[in-house]
Amino acid sequence: MNIEQIFNLAIQTGIDNDPRGRANVTKILKKRKADFAELSKKKQADFDQEKLSNPYSDSGIHFGDLKKEVRRVMVGIDIDSAEVLLANELSKSGKNIDLIIAHHPIGKSLTNLHEVMDIQTDVLERAGVPENIAEKVLEDRLRQVSQGVSGANHYQSIDVAKLLGIPIINIHTPSDNCVWKFVDEFLASPRAGGKIEKVGDIIDALKEIPEYAEGAKRNAGPVIFAGSERSRAGKIVVSGMTGGTSGSEKIYERMSHYGIGTEIAMHIREKDLEEANKHYLNIVIAGHMASDSLGLNIILDKLEKAGIEIVPCSGFIRHSRN
Repeated sequence: MNIEQIFNLAIQTGIDNDPRGRANVTKILKKRKADFAELSKKKQADFDQEKLSNPYSDSGIHFGDLKKEVRRVMVGIDIDSAEVLLANELSKSGKNIDLIIAHHPIGKSLTNLHEVMDIQTDVLERAGVPENIAEKVLEDRLRQVSQGVSGANHYQSIDVAKLLGIPIINIHTPSDNCVWKFVDEFLASPRAGGKIEKVGDIIDALKEIPEYAEGAKRNAGPVIFAGSERSRAGKIVVSGMTGGTSGSEKIYERMSHYGIGTEIAMHIREKDLEEANKHYLNIVIAGHMASDSLGLNIILDKLEKAGIEIVPCSGFIRHSRN
């Protein structure tokens, strides 16, 4: 496979696992193309045309020949300059790295992070929160995230990769969609060990998943942040897994109002936790690195089947399901 094929496979896998469904994602892309056609020539020239085929603007190809054949990839949750230098050292030692895959956004993907957060509206709607309420609550948070990343050194690791001639991409929301769907379906399946009644049952079920079991060994696995093992779980929503980053703390009042008892998330801010406690929600934090690893593994298994070697680094827990 070449770099372009690898990235396109990741995007299509993300669409297959998207909470909005493939039909709705296709509709979004169709509207983007129609809107683009209405722009002036000057505005078309300034428009990032990758967004016409890629619904996840927090993921992208940042450097490299699209047609380069790839036999070995180095994959990390966070790729900074040190990881790029590591890839170069591995190549010099005879373990050639053809492509670096980062999970968390870098470059323009980081500046676009807020653009994927609307997925959270659809996740909450599936759980019973009216979409108009979920959408309105999220609006201020989108602005906060956009402004919050604006001052970052977005191209630091990309510039190092360019100087060393190492191709680099990142895969964020496509991977997060995969972990969202996997965990959501797993908890509703017999594999979770039967009916989940208590919050402690959720912890036990998650630890049956290899990435979370390894996360627990690293003291970074599933943990209860609000509630207790004996707390009744009630309606469970896996709402803190995809959609860019943490949503608004204001949503917890609405979640409680519409009958949600427990939220499962990768991570949570202190102000969110305070609101969750205030409105009597249970919060299970599955583990950030373990969750990111699970999502990536679902995509990387497809690369492995195509004969590509995976070299894990930077917090990535590799587990093959092939």
